Amino acid sequence: MERKTRLLFSHLYWKISAIFLLILVIFAGITLYVSVRSANKYSVEVNQKLNWELARNTVDVIKPEFQNGTVNKEAIADIMHSMMAINPSVEVYLLNPEGKILSYVAPEKVVKLENVSLDPINNFLKDSRHNLIYGDDPRNPGEVKTFSAAKVIDQGNLTGYIYIVLASQQYVSAAQMVIGSYILGLSIRSIIIILVVSAFVGLFFIWFITKKLNVIVFGIRQFQSGNFNARISVKSKDELDNIGLVFNEMANTISNNISKLKETDEFRRELISNVSHDLRTPVASIQGYAETLLLKKEAITPEERAKYLEIIYSSCEKLKKLVGDLFDLSKLQTNQVKLNKERFAIAELISDIANKYRIISQKKGISINAFLPVENPIVEADITLIDRVLQNLIDNAIKFCKEGDYINIVIQTNPEGKVEISVKDSGEGIKAEELPYIFERYYKGKQYSESTGLGLAIVKKIIDLHHSVISVTSHPGNGTAFTFQLPVLAS
Repeated sequence: MERKTRLLFSHLYWKISAIFLLILVIFAGITLYVSVRSANKYSVEVNQKLNWELARNTVDVIKPEFQNGTVNKEAIADIMHSMMAINPSVEVYLLNPEGKILSYVAPEKVVKLENVSLDPINNFLKDSRHNLIYGDDPRNPGEVKTFSAAKVIDQGNLTGYIYIVLASQQYVSAAQMVIGSYILGLSIRSIIIILVVSAFVGLFFIWFITKKLNVIVFGIRQFQSGNFNARISVKSKDELDNIGLVFNEMANTISNNISKLKETDEFRRELISNVSHDLRTPVASIQGYAETLLLKKEAITPEERAKYLEIIYSSCEKLKKLVGDLFDLSKLQTNQVKLNKERFAIAELISDIANKYRIISQKKGISINAFLPVENPIVEADITLIDRVLQNLIDNAIKFCKEGDYINIVIQTNPEGKVEISVKDSGEGIKAEELPYIFERYYKGKQYSESTGLGLAIVKKIIDLHHSVISVTSHPGNGTAFTFQLPVLAS
């Protein structure tokens, strides 16, 4: 139960969840800040657009008169009365053509600027799209406010401007407090809902992802602990499952390599054991007869000396063949032999081998016959290794034949487009219970212990390298037939 809990809520899950929640809170704070700022800016922009024509309408209604750079006081009184009645939150300033403040309607002793910049006013008057424009705040130097402005024209001449700040300082403070409080409350409620929903959904997906990661980590740790059969269960084909697939492929490769290493190690142990056993007999024979020749040289007749030397020579040949077979099989078993394929006429190869073995077979009274097809098929294989296969099969057949027996090498082309090579003999045959084991290393048969037991194992491995199959049929007393196939190349 504890292990399952760790798998469901691992340290990785809590770390990612903490980072996710922290980012979510930071994002919520930024969103809240931007929402409040945007709401304030939006309210200011809306206020300016709604009062865009306020200054122009004021000029049309009040028609202030400028006389020699001064303002008609009666007009100012009318403006003050009218504006305070219409909108007590605005501030009205009368400017001369250079932007100097001539008079204003605003709380006393608060206005600190003597001049207002005309650039924002000119931009305002030129703007037909009613973009948000800020101008100087005469009551707060260095700050800007939204405004409405209009030219005062007298007899076709510019006599000044009406510059109306759309919200007084007290109004702005109160409005910002109300709007900020409302937007803040609304944003907090919205963000809390979003946070809860996002946290729930996010934590669920983080759990789902880390659960898959935990399965992958658990599988890797199982493999690391020595369970080489451990694999990661893959149910889909997303990125995390691809990690599982890659791990499984890697684990299969490692397991196969370990199996090959174990087989190689087992082969090495078996090789050492069999080499020590198989080499002991010829070495002991060579040593024994050599000692006899050395210690009893005067008492040994020339005939005995020749016999002993012949035995020593025969043992050396046997030893040489055994070492050669062991070396060849070890290279084949550890995949150190690479095929050197070439095109050649299989009939010519068999004819040469048969001619070479006729001298040996005739001494034993055994006849070797090669049955070659008329068409002389061309195959592609490693000619050296195929030569070794045929020699081993013929050597094996000669060992089990006696005087008067025969060995037939037959080539046929089957309907599948392959050439079929058979080495048949009329020897003593192989018992049925021994047939399954004849291609195993060091298997010599119960009735023949002089063999190294490696010849047929080498044959099997070479045929396997050619991606072919060798088969054997045998009937005790009626001989044995070994058959393998090679692909025929189109002429």
